[in-house]
Amino acid sequence: MEIKINSYIKNYTGPSQNYYNTTNRFESILKDKLGVTKKQDLKINQDDTLIFEMDESSELDNFSKLLVKDISSVVVNGLIDTNDIRKKTNYSASYLDNKLKNTPLEGLGEDFKRAEDLYGVNAVVLMAMAKLESNFGRSKIAQEKNNLFGFGAYDSSPYASAKSYTSKKDSIYDVARHLSNNYLRQGGSYFEGYSIDSVNKNYSTDKAWASKIKKISSEIMNL
Repeated sequence: MEIKINSYIKNYTGPSQNYYNTTNRFESILKDKLGVTKKQDLKINQDDTLIFEMDESSELDNFSKLLVKDISSVVVNGLIDTNDIRKKTNYSASYLDNKLKNTPLEGLGEDFKRAEDLYGVNAVVLMAMAKLESNFGRSKIAQEKNNLFGFGAYDSSPYASAKSYTSKKDSIYDVARHLSNNYLRQGGSYFEGYSIDSVNKNYSTDKAWASKIKKISSEIMNL
């Protein structure tokens, strides 16, 4: 049995470190969880199609489940290791800022990147959080309180309870520091692990928050 997966990436110019990391992850899953150990079992066609050759059709169901669970949850569009959001993006501040063009957050790409460097929280994740919570700074809380993340807001009184900041960039650094100290550090008040899903457990009452962040992260980089 052959399973073909289109691996073509738009505007691809060459393999990045994320490519090699993802390839290694694929090989690990194939070997440890699917029992595929022969190199000829995994081929790449000239049309950028990955082919997995399986001897038993019964393996298809297990393969598809593992692929969705392990691959899509590890890397979002090759940008984020969603199992550890402390890992930095390879994108520059200017590139990130280009993704904020024509939004109220234009010019803050450098601050998202600097917050990543200072506190070890992936810049794209922070940008996705800002988009989810304030539509890239368009919400009333963002406009009047410079709070891009709805930080401190309670469901019962979101505007009144939301924290105020002197500038929008101050909210970026504050939330990154809060995540680093309390959610992404062993011994932190809300530490459950380093993944987006782990952060979701105590960060948001929305059970789908992590899934939304993953989706938005991918959307941002495809703008």
